Amino acid sequence: MKLSIVSPVYRGEKMLEELVRRIHAAISPITDDYEIVLVNDCSPDNSWEKIADICTNDQRVKGINLSRNFGQPYAITAGLTYAKGDYIAVIDCDLQNKPEDLPAMYEKALEGYDVVSARRVVRDDTFLKRMSSAVFHKVYDFLSGFDTDKAVAEFGIYSKKIVKVYCSIPEYSRSFVELIHTLGFKKTTVDVSHDHRLEGESSYNLHRLLVLSYNSIISNSNRPLYLSVTLGFLMSLLSFLMAVYNIFAKFAGLNEVAGYTSTIFSIWFVGGLLLFMMGILGLYIGKIFDQVKGRPVFIVSETLNIEDK
Repeated sequence: MKLSIVSPVYRGEKMLEELVRRIHAAISPITDDYEIVLVNDCSPDNSWEKIADICTNDQRVKGINLSRNFGQPYAITAGLTYAKGDYIAVIDCDLQNKPEDLPAMYEKALEGYDVVSARRVVRDDTFLKRMSSAVFHKVYDFLSGFDTDKAVAEFGIYSKKIVKVYCSIPEYSRSFVELIHTLGFKKTTVDVSHDHRLEGESSYNLHRLLVLSYNSIISNSNRPLYLSVTLGFLMSLLSFLMAVYNIFAKFAGLNEVAGYTSTIFSIWFVGGLLLFMMGILGLYIGKIFDQVKGRPVFIVSETLNIEDK
């Protein structure tokens, strides 16, 4: 099979028919050898029932139903695992990413690229989402040492070679874009426009964006630990210099009566700093705990139009 189109589905009941129609319209002129893989991430609406109806009438559409809500990166991983195409496209179900951009990206992939990412030159997002994305990429680039592009997300086409490597990685805590970025291979981008969401609102509120951000940073970088060590060293150096000064001041007769405010401030500052660094260490230990449990990154409860793996 030449091409698979994978779409993670969450609260997408009212958009699925339009999504499938537009994918067919965009892909059928360039190849007849393709499939559409819809992965229901235990959506609370009737998305799975809608997927079942579509699969009944269209054998090119494959349905995967996860046993619970795992999250978008895990739903994407499930779809990539079952996809059979030589190239696999990933597209959200909300139609902010346009299926009409897939042919140009597929043509670019055939030039020998393993990753063809859609670069959103104009984003139709809220100010909060654009700002949080910009801040996240700045912080992530600083902490990881990578140079990422805030205009690039999951929407793209990936060769079977890189998908096979991605799916073989057993990391429980994963972020699709960041993990793909670390794999290397030959990459390029195609400029696209970002459309408005067809129905409803994004499920990524501020809390979920913050959780996604620290998960991505902790999972892909150990620089926060190095920064903690550096900060601890600087605090120790400052304490040593203050001790030297106090010894000098004692013999020089410069000592003043210690103030209550400065004493309390020092205690609370050092205590807060210790708790902060212990929290960072705890996050890494928590990730290790999640990984060593060896639980599957996704569990499939039901499939449609898919042969047994």
